[in-house]
Amino acid sequence: MADSTSKTINLLSNGEFTSRDVSANNVGDLRNELEIPTTANVNVGGTVRQNDFTIEEGAYIAYTSNNKVGG
Repeated sequence: MADSTSKTINLLSNGEFTSRDVSANNVGDLRNELEIPTTANVNVGGTVRQNDFTIEEGAYIAYTSNNKVGG
């Protein structure tokens, strides 16, 4: 359970969503906290979001790097 300075999100990892406590308030903060590359797309609730998008408790989040090749 998240304390008063953090929130619990559902982060896609290895093909499934897992609960994770983070202190980030928006996508930009989350990029810094989880070391997500600036070239990666961050999806919140299935939609690509910009760095100023506010992250709410229980959000479903996934990110993908743009340097993937092949099929």
